[in-house]
Amino acid sequence: MLTGAGVALAVLVDGSPTCGSSVIYDGSFTGRTVPGRGVAAEELLRHGIPVFHEGQLHQAAAFLSELEQSERRPG
Repeated sequence: MLTGAGVALAVLVDGSPTCGSSVIYDGSFTGRTVPGRGVAAEELLRHGIPVFHEGQLHQAAAFLSELEQSERRPG
């Protein structure tokens, strides 16, 4: 299902304190990451928009394909 803005999903770069969907940098400026989500990823999820990271392009494509097929089905 598309949101009111017509957004089906988001693909964001993991690690960023803003965009991370599975890990974010720990803030120590050493390049270390910790499990977590960035603020933009959290906001998108809060609005029902699935979030994938750049390593999940195949999963994102499969999700989008299934979404398109379900929208073409009658009923």
